[in-house]
Amino acid sequence: MTGAFILAGIGFFTTANAAPAATEEQPPFDWSGAYAGIHIGYGWGDSDFTDSEYNGAPPYPTVGWGVDSDGLITGINAGYNWQRDHMIFGLEGEIGRLNLSGSAAQPGTDPYGIPYDASGTVDKGWYGGLSARLGYAWDRTLLYAKAGVLYSNARSGFKDTCTAGPCGNSTASASKRIGWGYQLGAGVEHAMTKRWTIKAEYAYLDFGTTTISGNIIGGAFGGKPYDIRSDLSMHTVKIGLNYQF
Repeated sequence: MTGAFILAGIGFFTTANAAPAATEEQPPFDWSGAYAGIHIGYGWGDSDFTDSEYNGAPPYPTVGWGVDSDGLITGINAGYNWQRDHMIFGLEGEIGRLNLSGSAAQPGTDPYGIPYDASGTVDKGWYGGLSARLGYAWDRTLLYAKAGVLYSNARSGFKDTCTAGPCGNSTASASKRIGWGYQLGAGVEHAMTKRWTIKAEYAYLDFGTTTISGNIIGGAFGGKPYDIRSDLSMHTVKIGLNYQF
């Protein structure tokens, strides 16, 4: 009888706790409003250098070569979203560091059979940008595309030190900011809480053509001007953490 009584009590307790509890339906996540955050990522780029003058002394042939560069990307970002049903419209500004660096020697030999000893370089610098975002939200998950303008003080450079042949002891050395460019990208963002979101993003950056100009110092061609063209395009992947106000 005691055992039956205990079993009956356990059954009553279990039944009472198994009763379905009333649940409140969570409202859809609201993506509208201001936000700010941080990001970190990696970038890899390629620059095409073209020397069509070879230190301003024709008839040297046009020589082209590539310079690979890569490095970390770090920065902060802030923006504002407007939401209409599932559609998200936004503006985002960002500022950070492009820690890209790379160099490569000019290939081949000149018409006198002397190997070229010039090189092209890409050096790290700061960047800033403003982009428009367009996305589609499934409650707490947002897929978006972005497009905008960029400016960077990272530099493309050219250096050539000649110690032989007709140019004699001369040096050509100059660099220039890569300046304005554009970016196209896409990403996914997910809301972990009411305020905090995480994101992963890919973007293609193109800074167009940069003309590196200078004058030769010393040697037979001292004082002659030269122009070396380079262009930088790169791919980036980033992860970020945002706070919605």
